[in-house]
Amino acid sequence: MSINFESHKLDRRSFLKGAGMVGAASLLAACGGKSDNGSSAASTSGAAAPNTTGATPLKEFISFESGNRELESWNMLYTQQSSDANVITNLWDGLLSFDCYGKVVPAIASSWEHNDDSTVWTFHLRDDVDWVDANGEVKDHLTSKDFLVGFEWVMNAYKNEANNTSMPNDTVVGAADYYEQTKAAGDAAADMTYEDMLAAGVGIEAPDDYTLVFTCKDPCPYFDTVAAYNSFYPVAPALLDELGIEGFRGCDNTTMWYNGPYVVEEYIQGNTKSYIPNPSYYDAANVSRFERLTITMISDGSISLQLYENRELDEVDLGESSIATIQADPSNVFNQQLCEKRPKKFSYCFIFNYDKRKADGTADENWNKAIANKAFRQCFSKGLELSKFYARYNPINPLKCENDFFTMSGLCYTTDGTDYTSLVAKELGLDGEKYDGKTMKRLRANNGDITDLKKQAMDELSAIGVTFPVHCSYHILAGSTTALDSATVLKQCFTDSFGDDFIVLDIETFVSSTMKEVVAPKLQSFVHMGWGADFGDPINFLTQIIVHDDNAYYSCNMTNIEGIAENGAADYQKDLVAAYEQFTDLVNEGRVIVNDTDARYAAFAKAEAYFLEENLIFPTVYDVTWCLTHANEYSKINAMYGPCNYKAVNWETSEEAYTTEQYEEFAAAFDAATQA
Repeated sequence: MSINFESHKLDRRSFLKGAGMVGAASLLAACGGKSDNGSSAASTSGAAAPNTTGATPLKEFISFESGNRELESWNMLYTQQSSDANVITNLWDGLLSFDCYGKVVPAIASSWEHNDDSTVWTFHLRDDVDWVDANGEVKDHLTSKDFLVGFEWVMNAYKNEANNTSMPNDTVVGAADYYEQTKAAGDAAADMTYEDMLAAGVGIEAPDDYTLVFTCKDPCPYFDTVAAYNSFYPVAPALLDELGIEGFRGCDNTTMWYNGPYVVEEYIQGNTKSYIPNPSYYDAANVSRFERLTITMISDGSISLQLYENRELDEVDLGESSIATIQADPSNVFNQQLCEKRPKKFSYCFIFNYDKRKADGTADENWNKAIANKAFRQCFSKGLELSKFYARYNPINPLKCENDFFTMSGLCYTTDGTDYTSLVAKELGLDGEKYDGKTMKRLRANNGDITDLKKQAMDELSAIGVTFPVHCSYHILAGSTTALDSATVLKQCFTDSFGDDFIVLDIETFVSSTMKEVVAPKLQSFVHMGWGADFGDPINFLTQIIVHDDNAYYSCNMTNIEGIAENGAADYQKDLVAAYEQFTDLVNEGRVIVNDTDARYAAFAKAEAYFLEENLIFPTVYDVTWCLTHANEYSKINAMYGPCNYKAVNWETSEEAYTTEQYEEFAAAFDAATQA
């Protein structure tokens, strides 16, 4: 059975409630709905954020989630899935949150400080935070003990089943040891408490009811962004006593207690999550909330535009075909409402493989020799024109997708508010290059002309036996027309930029797993891959590409440079390894700077610029898509890490859809604020 989307006689709530009865064979839409025009105090029903455009704000909002992203768990300590972010951040608060610029701001911690070497962090908690049940009734008062209990739960291998432990393990004194202790204890770990954790020497303490202190294993100047993650959230001891271990681990929306801006009004699995304001929210007087926030599960993306058109959604992301249709028709009702979103939280790059193998397992020396040559690699950064490839992401403004850095823009800022990547740009000489919609910034210095560089590479490589053209193996999922279309465009970019006499892209396929079928046997020349941050420091990116570190994901698993550096480089690889060694030294110089953020970022920017000048990895794309929306995305939280971006507080909304022009103004204001 299908839903009749043609009916406009039902209001939103009635329609969506009815849709919930249709069954699993079709879209199971959300409950949401129009409210009356009455207003209430923010503490009980929510209050809309003011609208800078003068439009009428929405009191209720319906967003969406992909149907294949149903939540993993209602337990905010247990889950690690990004699909649970809208649940975690709207129902619970942790120590800290973020603002629309991605900067750390108070939440349950009203203030915080650290010692000179950033090993000891002290958080001062609010004294007015309560736990409420699903009905909004106050059940308990929150104190620092709740954070001790929550931390013990996460670090107890029996209780948390080894979920969500990596960031505490990596940062807090004794956390990893306590985890191993609970693991060894087996079922007996069920009886261990936060007192046992403290006795084991874990670096967390509560000197009083409203003070929490963490001791880090090493200097950690970015620990505030780590402490904002949900593995550091509190839990009410009384709730654990009430539910028991199994009950808390397997809790649902009706049994949990909440301390965040909303509580759950209704949950229909595979269909909808509906939130209403927490009547006892500690920050109710200072934030705006919706009277109802609904997350609709969309199982079929092809109908999302119609849901939006019928006002069953208040925002929708658009695919390439929808964008093309709307843009091509000036009379289309949405033609002037196409809104360009901010980049998603991933920096995409070509991750070169320096130890490529052929299908028979033997070394592909032609590629390996070529990619080890600096001039050959620099032909990518100085000559590869990717505008047509960018258009696969953003057909309207392709060059908005240009990525010139390894670290994601917006990750962190200096003390004067300068984006870290601006420091890298200055080191690269790109700080004067601005988006113009016409030419790639990194190609302007030489107009993309690599004639001399190409000749240099071919001469140097021919001397050591490389034959031309050099073939690049680029693997895509078999049977995926979307992947094939994108790869075909990329292949044309190679032809247009390099000529078929120099570098040729060969499109190859895998059946199901890139890692198992391609990366593990080292068959790729490069993979196109994005990296997102776990916390707010450049080291989150840079340590993935250093050598002599078993935790360097890219170096150990993708580029294979770690094996080359440790096992001995061939003569043609010695300059390559030397460049990686130099980069690693520069990163380590930055790592030891822990009491001066600006100096730390400056050192990292020098390291990253060196890496990019050597073109050891080739940055490609920021994912910048288009939408139709009644929400000003630039008013939303914009952290590059953690779950907080989905927190529906202080959103500027409009009863009328925002226009392209308005979004351009929002973007310009945001850029001015972050680049000042």
